[in-house]
Amino acid sequence: MITNDSVEKACNEVSAYSDDRMTSEFDRFFQSQPAVCDFVVELTTESSPEIQELSLFLSYMVFKAIEIEASGKLGSVQTDAIEAAYRESEKWIDRVSRVEEDRERMLKNLEDESEPHLLKYVISEINQPLDSGSALQDEQKGEVFFVLKTVISALARR
Repeated sequence: MITNDSVEKACNEVSAYSDDRMTSEFDRFFQSQPAVCDFVVELTTESSPEIQELSLFLSYMVFKAIEIEASGKLGSVQTDAIEAAYRESEKWIDRVSRVEEDRERMLKNLEDESEPHLLKYVISEINQPLDSGSALQDEQKGEVFFVLKTVISALARR
């Protein structure tokens, strides 16, 4: 399990990056995890550029937190692992959607997840205003969350 400390360390580290450093980090992410990046781009291709950028950025942050926890370079996730994670995410979303408005049960489901700190980070971020100052609509939040749930599952089991 990725610890909250690793998530916080990733956030602190990335917030100090210059634009050039951020660009080189994204290049490294795309080279290290091409299947993950292709998946995110493919799933968000019909979304607004802001949704696609947010999904890619949060995917990078998940990658960075896992890399910090692992103390080094991660192996590339293969397409079949992403497809399996996608199917698992569909089932998870279905289970959670049946919980409906029962927040307690929903929070319990989150705590029972294998990567609760990464999921909480993603939920926190999608509830923040975008750089433009606007907020994501619920449907957009759901889209980004689904993409990231899949990315977390695929990367965390590498």
